[in-house]
Amino acid sequence: MLLITCGYLWFLMGIAWAPSNKIYQQALVVLLWLPGLLSMVIFHKRLLSVWRNSRVFCSFLLIFLAWAALSTLWTGADEPPRELKRVFYVGVFLASLALLSSQYPERIWQGLAVAFVSLALACSASIYLFYIRDAQPLIARLEGIGQVGHPILGAYVMALVVIWGVRFKPSGVWRSLLWGMLMLCALAFVLLGQSRGAMVALIAGFFALLLLRGGRFVWVGGIVIVLVCWVGYELFAPFILARGLSYRPEIFQASLDMVMQKPFLGLGIGTDYRVVTSSYPEGFDHTHNSFTHVAVELGIPGVVMWVGLWLSAFHIAWQHRFSVEGRLVFGTLVVSLTALQFDAASLWGTPRAEWFVIWLPLAFTLALIAQPQGARLRPACIEVS
Repeated sequence: MLLITCGYLWFLMGIAWAPSNKIYQQALVVLLWLPGLLSMVIFHKRLLSVWRNSRVFCSFLLIFLAWAALSTLWTGADEPPRELKRVFYVGVFLASLALLSSQYPERIWQGLAVAFVSLALACSASIYLFYIRDAQPLIARLEGIGQVGHPILGAYVMALVVIWGVRFKPSGVWRSLLWGMLMLCALAFVLLGQSRGAMVALIAGFFALLLLRGGRFVWVGGIVIVLVCWVGYELFAPFILARGLSYRPEIFQASLDMVMQKPFLGLGIGTDYRVVTSSYPEGFDHTHNSFTHVAVELGIPGVVMWVGLWLSAFHIAWQHRFSVEGRLVFGTLVVSLTALQFDAASLWGTPRAEWFVIWLPLAFTLALIAQPQGARLRPACIEVS
């Protein structure tokens, strides 16, 4: 489990700090895939116990992965075995974190505190390198370091970092000051990335945490968020409206037309396709929406399973809403689900920024299910040291 813990931390932090994508992937093979596969063989009875704890969620997950694997029989991908291997990698990733949580649940949640600090520091390094060293104008969209260099996908990752940071506020003046500086760096990254989807996802995440807090905090916090959004819109309306709706309505309609061409089987995972619209005849390489993308690749049965998987994940997180880890998962799910409405349509690629809003939230849900009954984090366990 020590190697899986290291692999988990590398997955979280290496996305920004790895020197190259090749090194990031190779380290995951050594630290996560191989130990995870071995653990699945050794601790297979624990996996059965996880399934018994939440048969609905686990059944949706297993059936969805099985349907995706089966679609390699009719996929138009150049190398169907490669697509099958990617589905297998996803399964190993999810099972590895479930097994880690079944034995050492504190490592899952404390790992997010470490990731918050590390990735927030990556935000400050990105801002310095992009705007100061490279002398880019402030109106340029921020490109982060490492594998968060994409302005949109990197912003989604940092939106999750902000949500995690909210849950890890330390005690003490100096540590609180350091925490505030790290939060500002992560927030600045999201704003400078100029991704409206990431901003909406972050706002939704804040509202979700307020809802879980309850009481007067819902109204006071909600009013503060609305005022901040209104002021931000008044100040930066030209930038917000400059790109319009980015063809999203046309893409959605064209995606539905593609789904109806093969409503049951879909195109199969890994199939290259283009979403062509009248206003953009060159076409887009995906649907810019996770659910329509799943429908195109796996048909209506696939998207039904995908919807059921996310609904059951929210149900589990809501059941654990009175615990620290339950609130972490609920906030992560809200940000991720919002992100999936606008971007992050690549489900089966190698581990990358998209995995933070696609598979990591589902892995956290499994971690909630797998952790021993009665295991809860003490306040000291969630402070940023």
